[in-house]
Amino acid sequence: MQKTFFQNLFFLLYIEIIFHIACFKEASILRLFTILFTSIIFAGIITILTSLFKKEKINTWITRILMGFIAFITSAELVYFHIYESFFSFNGVQFLGVLKDGYDKILLTIFQNGLFISLLVIPTIIWMIKMPKVMRINKESCLLIMIVTSISSAYLFTSIQYINKADDNSLYSLIHKKNLPILNVKNMGLLASTSLSLKRKLFGFQPQFTKSEDILNNKKTALSDALNLSYNQDDSIDLEALAGQETNETIQYLHNYFKEQSPTEQNEYTGIFKNKNVIFIMAESFDEIAINEELTPTLYQLKNEGIIFNNYFAPKYPASTADGEYMLEWATLPIIGENYSLIDMVYNTNPYILPRALKQQDYKTYVYHDYSGYYNRRKSYFSTLNFDGEKYCGEGIETRCEFFHGSDMDMMDQTIDDYLTQDKFFAYYITLSGHGSYDSSNYVAEKHMDKVRNLPYSYQIKYYLAAHIDFDLAMKTLLDKLEAANRLDDTVIVISSDHSPYYLSNKEVNSISSIDRDNKFDRNRGSLIIYNKELKEKKIIDKYAMNIDVLPTILNMLGIPYDSRIIIGKDIMARNNEGLVIFPDRSWVNNKGSYDASTSEFTPYMDNIDEKYITKITNDVNEKYNVSVSMQYNDYYKYIFK
Repeated sequence: MQKTFFQNLFFLLYIEIIFHIACFKEASILRLFTILFTSIIFAGIITILTSLFKKEKINTWITRILMGFIAFITSAELVYFHIYESFFSFNGVQFLGVLKDGYDKILLTIFQNGLFISLLVIPTIIWMIKMPKVMRINKESCLLIMIVTSISSAYLFTSIQYINKADDNSLYSLIHKKNLPILNVKNMGLLASTSLSLKRKLFGFQPQFTKSEDILNNKKTALSDALNLSYNQDDSIDLEALAGQETNETIQYLHNYFKEQSPTEQNEYTGIFKNKNVIFIMAESFDEIAINEELTPTLYQLKNEGIIFNNYFAPKYPASTADGEYMLEWATLPIIGENYSLIDMVYNTNPYILPRALKQQDYKTYVYHDYSGYYNRRKSYFSTLNFDGEKYCGEGIETRCEFFHGSDMDMMDQTIDDYLTQDKFFAYYITLSGHGSYDSSNYVAEKHMDKVRNLPYSYQIKYYLAAHIDFDLAMKTLLDKLEAANRLDDTVIVISSDHSPYYLSNKEVNSISSIDRDNKFDRNRGSLIIYNKELKEKKIIDKYAMNIDVLPTILNMLGIPYDSRIIIGKDIMARNNEGLVIFPDRSWVNNKGSYDASTSEFTPYMDNIDEKYITKITNDVNEKYNVSVSMQYNDYYKYIFK
């Protein structure tokens, strides 16, 4: 029986180490020690559970099935990680639905990681075939295994409680304070992280808040009052009074948190688009590399004649498009690893979502998507926003609906007339032409391949550019029809990426990008366009911003009253908004530098950055994520807008 225990231990260690190297390209000694002792515990549990029957054959088959399952799940997690840069574990098992239609990306990822998957699967199959019979455990063996696992548990307990406990990403913090699936796997191993995920799924988990040190925080001061500055703040919302009346501790904390936030200053952009029509486009996998004066002239025009954002990011969170969409629409960071924000939180109160806010301003509202309305439950979601019109592929929009390759050109051509004659309108488009795969299976891109065939790029880049030619033609159709109807001057066009083009490798993106995309930060650059024909002077914005900042920026430009204190994203144009981009593992970047949460390393972009500043922003980021999660789970706005 001791031999069986050591065989199980070797198997688990082998699986964990191969997986770790495949995902993280390294395996530090300290992390390997942690993985070793967690593997001892799991090997002990598995050995006991798979040797309870008198018949050796039953025990042996149970062991085979369990080990095969572990190898399969590990391989699936590896593929999932290389697509979505996260892990599904038990909390994210609903994300498997996202994979079911993306078989081409799955097959490509399996091919790209074929060596590691082979190292996981083939030895497992051989071991399952040749493994010795598993006998029923006796008392002596059981006692010995329990002693070994107890010693391992004691070591882990000591490590968690006493080794670097105060560090931001210590084992203690990851287990008791935070929900960071990537760092959990990296520091504890997949089995331990999955077990922690299951525990949180069954019994719930409330992240612990870390109050950031109140330094370098922009506050309304006597000086600002003397300058007669105005703020995006709703004075009817008395957060201090609400906190004093609240009995729910979480809601009370949220009131107090937002009470301490500085409202953003109104600025030269406040109200510049008041009462103008709005066409808002979430563009699939849209990136600066798709903008080309010759290939995509309309996008080039919109970018260069609109407001230019040089440091706009669309970080790819685990649910990719769904999380990107949620951040754009709600200006809140999504939940990672437990629930699916776009689906699970859609019935929450939020008066600031554009279709709701503009409804209050007597706009007619419309939503369009050139894929199935049932995907990501968009029909159910949009029904809560009371659009005046909505169309999806096969339901008002005639284009090919399979394999994520609907045509934006078809969608635009078939929908513009719905709203063009309305007095004031808001049209929301979720595009699809830019979606991978970037190969001959992409019929939208195939239509335009003659225009890119001779370019000096890989075939994946050529297909990516060809797909965006379709998006560009959709935008040309839009501009032409607006111009013909004399509606272009009084219409604002907003285009934002949902996420980076993750079907492309860093090497492929770098082959055409003017910025090196090899690091985790610049790999997640996106593109934001805000265009109106009446913008005469070129505006260039160098501030760092991300998709959660788009909603408050547009609200400010439209002159729609809102309270900026209670929105996680911030108006990009506000002078008292420094700018900040937050990544799913709580890394961050702004104009002063970038902080990698996985290594606790800060890379300065300028001299003399104080350690206190780094600590403050890191704590701010942790708070913003924890507050975002609590807002969603508790439907926070219903406590304000009763």
